Amino acid sequence: MKLKYLFTSFFVLAAVLNASCSDNDNYTIPKGSFEEKPIVPPVKVETSKVDGKWRLLVDGQELYVRGAACNNFYAEAADFGANVVRTYGVSDKSKAILDAAQEKGLYVNFGLYVKRETDGFDYNNEAAVKAQFDEMKAAVERFKDHPALLIWSIGNEAEASYTNLKLWDAINDIAKMIHETDPNHPTTTTLASSNVNHIKNIIEKAPHIDILSVNTYAPNLPGVLGNLQSAGWTKPYMITEFGPRGTWQMNPEPERVLPWGGLVEQTSSEKEADYLKAYQENIAANKDNGCLGSFVFLWGYQTHGEVLTWYGLFDKKGYTFPAVDAMQYAWTGSYPKNRAPVIATRNDMLMNGKKAEDAIIVSPNSSNEAKVTATDPDGDALTYDWMIMKEKTASSDGSLPDGITGLIDDNTKKGITFKAPSTVGNYRLIVFVRDVKNKKVASAVIPFSVQ
Repeated sequence: MKLKYLFTSFFVLAAVLNASCSDNDNYTIPKGSFEEKPIVPPVKVETSKVDGKWRLLVDGQELYVRGAACNNFYAEAADFGANVVRTYGVSDKSKAILDAAQEKGLYVNFGLYVKRETDGFDYNNEAAVKAQFDEMKAAVERFKDHPALLIWSIGNEAEASYTNLKLWDAINDIAKMIHETDPNHPTTTTLASSNVNHIKNIIEKAPHIDILSVNTYAPNLPGVLGNLQSAGWTKPYMITEFGPRGTWQMNPEPERVLPWGGLVEQTSSEKEADYLKAYQENIAANKDNGCLGSFVFLWGYQTHGEVLTWYGLFDKKGYTFPAVDAMQYAWTGSYPKNRAPVIATRNDMLMNGKKAEDAIIVSPNSSNEAKVTATDPDGDALTYDWMIMKEKTASSDGSLPDGITGLIDDNTKKGITFKAPSTVGNYRLIVFVRDVKNKKVASAVIPFSVQ
């Protein structure tokens, strides 16, 4: 019985198809039947001298890199004037980042993470080096035709504490493979500093590197160009991380290192000034000296050097710190229509009448007070959020965890009273001042010790 119905159904279907096909010359496919997306080809990127000056050309047009070194908020970079974002390694998010960048008109300085000796990697182990090479080749073959791809960045500070010069052989092999596999995109490798000897090693052992990249911060940034010239580097370069003085660079400012080891942090407005000065005086000023551009650090949020709020141009909610305003000005020549709140100097946050450099020591469970002076350039209403954190505390994702509860009487005022923790140790008193309406934020910090 079932077989009879099956044959009947087959002949009915055949008749319908025959009737439909007999009329196929006159059939018009309805609009919207297919989603048509044009295939966008990869861009052709090259370094070239134009009127004797190094330039980065994308399909023949000059591109000066206005970059953001990101761990979050990739797409938002375009809203403030960036044209390139930087990644640090291949992940399951790589394709999504490239796609999001393309949607926003951004390019990607694509990181290929090369293992370091400090990771336990042995560059004398030929099998391990070959396996790493194969991983890099697979990534290049997978992403080389993406229209948002700009540059291949081979390694990030791979030379940190290294001893084996075979590192540069491995990096050069990867760069050579890229030139053979993907002739459309140049190569770079990123150094932890502009160490002259390291640069000389690259010149000698890694000739397939097209652009040299340097991560450097406020005290060392002015010396980069001179070090490149002293080493004999004649190709272009980029500054792939820059920002205020790092937590590891405090010796020139001993007053910012407290007796118990706590570090005095700048207010967000002081950091803003450092970002703008660094960009104007040591990046944009060297455009005709081989500098192809830079990447501000850090576009996102991150605990750095075991200090909760040292770097990061955003909080986890996506509120922007004053340094984002500074970078928009650096990149475009104009500030955002609405500016972040201002905490002008460290003198504008006091604890028991003292500033951060005064090395504040209090007793367990003691009563204390603190206040902050903040303004908003646009006259917007401000909210206050205070917290007390134990030193070297962070969430696994690098964001700021909740503060110690039960210590602050009312953490929503510009002036507070609070009880010191009962446990002896070192702490940080942090205040965030927010313009909630416009998603802007400022911050200041005072370290203190409970003894």
